[in-house]
Amino acid sequence: MAEKRGLSPVLISENRGVARKSILISYFFGDDMIPLGVSCANAFRDFGYDVHCFNSQVESPWEPVVMKPMHRLARALGYRREIGRGLPISKVSYKKRMLKKAAAEFRPRWIFVIRAHEFVDADLVRSLKRDHGVEKVFAWRVDGPLDSPDLLEDARIYDAYFCSHRHGYDPQRDGIRFLPSYGMDFSIFRNLHPEGARPHEHEMVLVGGPSPRRIEIVRGLTELPLEIYGKWDKATRFSPALRRRVESKGVWGEALVRLYNRSKVVLNITNWDPARYVALNQRVFDVPATGAFLLTDASPELEEHYRAGEELVTYASAQELRDKARYYLAHDAEREAIARRGYEKALTLPTIRDRMAAVIEHVGA
Repeated sequence: MAEKRGLSPVLISENRGVARKSILISYFFGDDMIPLGVSCANAFRDFGYDVHCFNSQVESPWEPVVMKPMHRLARALGYRREIGRGLPISKVSYKKRMLKKAAAEFRPRWIFVIRAHEFVDADLVRSLKRDHGVEKVFAWRVDGPLDSPDLLEDARIYDAYFCSHRHGYDPQRDGIRFLPSYGMDFSIFRNLHPEGARPHEHEMVLVGGPSPRRIEIVRGLTELPLEIYGKWDKATRFSPALRRRVESKGVWGEALVRLYNRSKVVLNITNWDPARYVALNQRVFDVPATGAFLLTDASPELEEHYRAGEELVTYASAQELRDKARYYLAHDAEREAIARRGYEKALTLPTIRDRMAAVIEHVGA
């Protein structure tokens, strides 16, 4: 399949004597984690690759019983930096060992690091190549523009580097390629009612954890029929009205797909101000893929994919959010028509498979 798409031919491994079309992907893998890694793994399999999924959230057995109490004590004593990072029982050391172990067992041609991993450094990359036959180690920074302070330093570690936003680097000077992390995966996010009526059991939902910007905006929405799904315990500690809006600490997998399909309005509040930092999150693709009505922050980049007011609805202020939420909750036919057009547009937009094709073409060149 890769050859039909004009991608680079598979190289021949000298130490195996057979075609090596294999990749180890390091990211979150689990039932209660973001499914981007699964989407990427499936895309590589579509292109004929053997794939090993390494869960970068793997935790040392010593972390909860030794390291975390040590960190709490250090903070209580006034230490700001995390201590014990170099110890063999630290999470950084443990994750390095586990990644090396996975590479030794799987022997991948490529290693693909999604998101910045604190345990991946230049020494680890050299070791993976020297000791385990890895040809290339490359990364995709999918953190938001406010969560990339070490972007340039991180990029120098790898053979190729992709970033999901356009901020903080010069593509030519720094060798960083813009690659959006948002993309359709209809095997995960699906419209369960493409032909019939949608059973609306929820008025308005917000899925995601708290951030300073989200907290500020949501505090003004407590009079709306909003349901929040995410770890908001600390953020709502002093706000009973807001705490009553929290339905659960999270929703994942098929439960999330059903939630989107059964909600009148799905609210998206980006962690960063998209008017200042032009970047999108994955919800702008996931939600329309399910046929749900999306109410999201206005962003110039959003206009590259959707027609605001026709395929989804945007807001530029908290007051506009409140006004539009009330309006579309009360106008079913208008809301459903916009959601239907949003779904029709979603069917035409780039997929995660398209994103991985671009990765393969660049890395394999």
